[in-house]
Formats: sequence, C-alpha cells, structure tokens
Amino acid sequence: MNLGIVMRGEVLQDKLDEGRVRGRAVATWNTRRLPTRLTPGWTNRLYAACRGVWRGSFLLSGDVYWNPQDPTAPYALIFDPRRWEPIAAAPCPSFRGWRYLEGLPGRAPAAPTSAPITAGRTPPSTA
Repeated sequence: MNLGIVMRGEVLQDKLDEGRVRGRAVATWNTRRLPTRLTPGWTNRLYAACRGVWRGSFLLSGDVYWNPQDPTAPYALIFDPRRWEPIAAAPCPSFRGWRYLEGLPGRAPAAPTSAPITAGRTPPSTA
C-alpha cells in the first residue's frame, strides 16, 4: 500500500539526513489517524511531497507505533530514511495528514482495458 504525506522542505531534508548522514534505519511520522490498509513487513511506500510537488518515497513498515500519551498524534508511521527513492517531479494536490494513494504519484491510475477509449466519438461498427 502506498501512503502520501505533505511536509515542509526542511522537514524532508531532516528525514533524508537521518538516513544519509546519521545512518538511522528507522524514522517516524506522527499522525492522528491509524492507517488500516498497510500490508505486513516492509512492503509499503511512503510518498513525500513538499511545495505542491511529489518528491520521492521511503520504504514504509506495515507496523505502526502507538503512544497513548500523545492525544493529538498517537500513531507513528515507521519508515526507513536510508531507502529514499526520488521520483520525477509531479504536481501534488493540497491535503493535510496522510492519504492512501491508488496509483503512483505522477502516473494515471490503471484504467480498465475492456472498452477502447474513443475521445467522445462513437466507435465504428464492426457489423
């Protein structure tokens, strides 16, 4: 499962530094909502955007930390800051918190191929 988050540029740089400079294998992103569609293990991706543009993704764990002493953001997404994969810049809609991503940022979701797309024209008759 892919999740998307929006963060300030300096926050993204700090997360990247945690992996590249400090060599940390685990970083967190605190949130008030519990994601329920993550798959077990390190099989998810956490896509990051800043200034209205998707920048790349981190490898995301299927586990989530829970801190009952933090009522504003009791859950923490766990990701590996060493496993950053930049992507081609793609526009990102504005949103708060995190969201599930049906496709990869910058790419259209896979469309069903059962009927041809004819751009508003009536398909030619085959009779």
